[in-house]
Formats: sequence, C-alpha cells, structure tokens
Amino acid sequence: MSARVRWLGHSSATVDVTTAAGEVRVLTDPVLRRGLAHLRRRPPVPAATDAAGAHLALVSHLHHDHCDLPSLRSSRPDLVVAPPRSALWLAGRLRGGSRVVEVAVGATRTLALHAAAGQVQVQVSALPAHHAGHRTAGWAESAPADALAVQHLVRVPGAFPARPAAAGGEDLLLWAVGDTGEFDRWAAVLDVAGRAPDVALVPVGGWGHTLGPHHLDPRQAAALVARVRPAVSVPVHWGTLHPVALSRTMGDRFVEPGRRFVAEARRLGVGGAVQLPVGGVLELDDAGEPVAAPGR
Repeated sequence: MSARVRWLGHSSATVDVTTAAGEVRVLTDPVLRRGLAHLRRRPPVPAATDAAGAHLALVSHLHHDHCDLPSLRSSRPDLVVAPPRSALWLAGRLRGGSRVVEVAVGATRTLALHAAAGQVQVQVSALPAHHAGHRTAGWAESAPADALAVQHLVRVPGAFPARPAAAGGEDLLLWAVGDTGEFDRWAAVLDVAGRAPDVALVPVGGWGHTLGPHHLDPRQAAALVARVRPAVSVPVHWGTLHPVALSRTMGDRFVEPGRRFVAEARRLGVGGAVQLPVGGVLELDDAGEPVAAPGR
C-alpha cells in the first residue's frame, strides 16, 4: 500500500492510493486541454492515461480554470464532488457521464469508491475558502450565482499500513486547497483532520501578470503550510496557463512561484515542500515516506 502524487499542471493533480481493496485515483480541478476561454497552456497536455480512470474528482469552485467541463467529460470520473450549491447544475452539464454530489461547507461525507477488489470508504470534507465561487459569465450557462468556493480534505483508509498510530496511522489525509486568499479560518483543516495532512496541494500563483485578490502568492502559501505543517506540500496553480498571445510577456511567472514557495517554506523551517515539474511524480511508501526524488 502506498500513494503517488502527479501534478498535471495548474490546479490539476492525481493522487493514486493503493489500499487492500485496490488502487483508487483522486483527481483535482481537472483542466486537461490546450486552451479554455482566453487562456492557453504552455506545457504539453497530459497524456489521457494520466487523468483517466479517476474514482473521485474534486472541483473546488466553478471558475473555468478549475471547473473545465470538457475535461470533466473526457476524463469521466466515477464520482464528482461539486462545489456547494452547484451539484444539480454540474450534473446537467456533464450529461450523465459521472455521478455528482456535493458537500456543504463544514460538513463531511462518506463516499464509497469501487476499487478492483471491493469498496473503499473515503471521507470528503469541504472547508471554507476565501475566494469567489461563482462562474465567470455564468449567466451564459445558467450557472448558479451563489455557488461557493471550498477547500477539500480527503481521508483514504489503509494507505499506509506500516505507519504506527503514534505517527498518524494508516489513513492518507489529502488537503486540496483549491484557490483561496489569506484569511483567519486556516485552522479548519486541523480541526477536521485531527492532525496535519499527509499531502497538501497548495496554490502559489496564477495565470496572469498579477494575482488579484483572494489568491496566495508563494510567501503567503509558505506561511499557510507553516501553520498547518503538512508532511508533504506540492505547489500548484502556477507555471501552466497564460492569456492568449501573452506567453512571451509572462517573464519568470512560469518558473519562479514554485521555487520561491519551496525556498520560503524552508526559511520558515517547514520540511516536505516539493516542487514538481508539470507531469512530475512524488511517491510515498507504505509508511507515508517519500521513496524517491520527484520526476517524470
């Protein structure tokens, strides 16, 4: 039993967890094509197999760079956790390809995922985020104007059977931060989890020349992980998308946010900050420890 984290670019990642019942795949905020709306992708599009076969997909909010309907349709996850107040709309847009549920802010829901040798009962909690949750120009798609943005905490049982209870026990705790600015409810993840997460996917940048409100820059993201202390933190939401025709004007925004996050985390005394290349993989063994240097 073990876990494998692959960053697919922007906020998209897969976390493959091997349990006694078989492997389950969690997919976050899938954006898996070359362009959407006014944005274009600089790194290569992920291979279809990198995102296919997901048992569970998490959508943090309805912004197009986190909730890309063609990517959700093509990857066809078994189960999609929609942002609060958006499940009916999203289910209609996915045209029956996936089952869609939602988890209210502050709530936890147990979901049965069907692995090769049986069911895996995962728990998904929705945590508050300081970010707009509605869909940009959502009126054109009849999207709910009151949809919320959330962070997700996922507990997968039996991932780390070699880890003693005193060190965190067998369960994997995945913290998918989604998109948020600084605010005073960061401790919610610790309150719900009861301990620090094993893996955190932390936004550290954006896709434009400026971040705008309700986002985290590398310094703010490092300060967040310094408070929560996840065992492993992977910077996401950077180095992938850019506005049409502005790729050459992005300067160091494709290379610096991840590096700056790792450097700032180390300065704050936080271990486990790992910068992955787009497509890069980090593996954890059956005790929850990294087993190799990240790479493709």
